[in-house]
Amino acid sequence: MDNRRENTKAQTGKTLVAFKWIGIAGLTVILLFAVMYYFNPKIFHTVSFSASRAKNAFSHYVLKEKPLFYYLVMEKNGQDVRVAPEEAFEITYRDEFVVKSVASDDLKGKFITVTFDGFTANDNDFRVLLKGLDFVNKIITQGEAIDNSGVVPGYNINVRYRGETIALIPLKILVTPQDWFRFAKESSNVKQQIEYLKNAISLNERDVSVRKILAGVYLRQNMIDDAIYQYNEVLKIAPDDTVAMLELAKCHIKKKDYDEAIRVSRSVIRINPKEAEAYVAIALSMEEKGLWASAAQNYTEAVRLEPGNLTVRFKMADALKNAQKINEALEAYKYIAENAKESKEAGDAFMMLGDIYLQQKKYDDAVRAYQEVVKKQPRNVAAYANLASAYAGSGKFKEELNALQKAVSLKSADPTIRFNLGAAYERQKMEADAIKEYERVLKINVDDADALERLADLALKNKQFVQAIQYYEKLKIKHPRKASIYAGLGFAYGEQKKYRESAQNYENAIKYGAKDSILYYNLGYAYEKIGMGKKAVVQYEKMSPMTK
Repeated sequence: MDNRRENTKAQTGKTLVAFKWIGIAGLTVILLFAVMYYFNPKIFHTVSFSASRAKNAFSHYVLKEKPLFYYLVMEKNGQDVRVAPEEAFEITYRDEFVVKSVASDDLKGKFITVTFDGFTANDNDFRVLLKGLDFVNKIITQGEAIDNSGVVPGYNINVRYRGETIALIPLKILVTPQDWFRFAKESSNVKQQIEYLKNAISLNERDVSVRKILAGVYLRQNMIDDAIYQYNEVLKIAPDDTVAMLELAKCHIKKKDYDEAIRVSRSVIRINPKEAEAYVAIALSMEEKGLWASAAQNYTEAVRLEPGNLTVRFKMADALKNAQKINEALEAYKYIAENAKESKEAGDAFMMLGDIYLQQKKYDDAVRAYQEVVKKQPRNVAAYANLASAYAGSGKFKEELNALQKAVSLKSADPTIRFNLGAAYERQKMEADAIKEYERVLKINVDDADALERLADLALKNKQFVQAIQYYEKLKIKHPRKASIYAGLGFAYGEQKKYRESAQNYENAIKYGAKDSILYYNLGYAYEKIGMGKKAVVQYEKMSPMTK
């Protein structure tokens, strides 16, 4: 009995010691977990998550329930990222990304597919490299509305198991002003360009660069008021933006608001006195107002600031010429002719020199200038035509004829050049060739009165009176008060012995200012032939000096 009691007492003690150590161990574990949780709480989440996944995987594989989705592992721009269902996946036009793996209860992923709905036409985008540029471009071209969050309604990463959706991850597409600007540059449709740029501005209303680009598009489309508005908005943000000011001045010039253009340009000069373009804008405005001296003065200042700008120097020379400062204009044109690297610029300067010399009747100088033009611009029709005029002024009619023939070979349908060629043939006593040229002129322009009159005079000279009458009758309709036409008709009808018609036309010739004694004689002769002797005597008496 005593031994049983002792054994029971001993076992009870051992049990108490065991419980004591269990309690101590439990407390130690609890304390250890508490410390671990304090310093690294993720461990508990991982353990909990792992336990939960194990349970869910059991439900999927054993109980045949639909697998749950946890996250995607994606590589974005070379770095791995996790994307959970509650997170929106952010995309910019610079990004490149690929879905590397799918965390779900379907551990093998055999029946899992991933698609970027609305953006790709693939059955499965798993492990397919995608570019953010394509996503941004599609959003812009389809005109999708995106709120401030950037999330695009209806566009998701769709995770499916056996074709059934198990997760939708929203997409956040970041469209920047640069994207709209990029599209504007690439678009050939001006209306689209304008809309893209306006959208870019709406994302950043203080972006002056995009506003200036939009204003430039408006200006090229002749939407002047819209351009002016945008440039003024730029100046509200950046009051000292001289580029915007200069473009604004151009808008006012195009709108013919020259005083406003001058005001804006002078504001530029106050900010930067060395801004040559501002002086050019003022000069252009003065030119349009007909103030050539002021225009020349401002062009001169622009040339002083930019002596190598031959385009502005040419404008200065033109202004000096129109301001009647001929010698200064000549010097400017000579400078361009001597310093221009491009044949066209040099040729244009020599052309202006030739025109001034021709006007001054310095024919030899004009010839030399025009010869330089045709060396540099061998197909310049006007240069050959003007060279012919210079040769004619110098009395070099053969050279005149050669120059006109060259001009006609370059521009055969020009009626003025052909008329001048006809006149040159006449001077060379080549009347048949002259007639052909005048007839060609009439084929080009049936209303050319000068060619018609030359044909009439030549027909009269060659005693082709019927033809002469036809030409003069047409001319009479065009010029009903021109005395020489009636005189020609009077003579032609007289030679045809149609004295009544002859007398009527001689009367009109005298009525409209002809005073040649021969006309009085011819009219008297016509009167005499139709039995009007007294009237004939009156006309004979008007002859001076009197003849037998």
